[in-house]
Amino acid sequence: MTPFLNSTMSYKFFYLFLAGGILGLLILIYQILTQYPKVETFDAVFNAALVVVFFYLAYKVRREKEDKNLM
Repeated sequence: MTPFLNSTMSYKFFYLFLAGGILGLLILIYQILTQYPKVETFDAVFNAALVVVFFYLAYKVRREKEDKNLM
């Protein structure tokens, strides 16, 4: 198991991951708009993958907190 997905992940990282995902999404949109006729595929896919990872980690932290509240 990776250190980012362990069961002791703090809820304060939720905001960090969420901010990273939103910032990455804005950078991705800006990159696509400025390079529109010839978008570099590798850079766009790499940035999109990072955005997905940040949003997934934010979701994982939030879901973990909700599960602890239910128990």
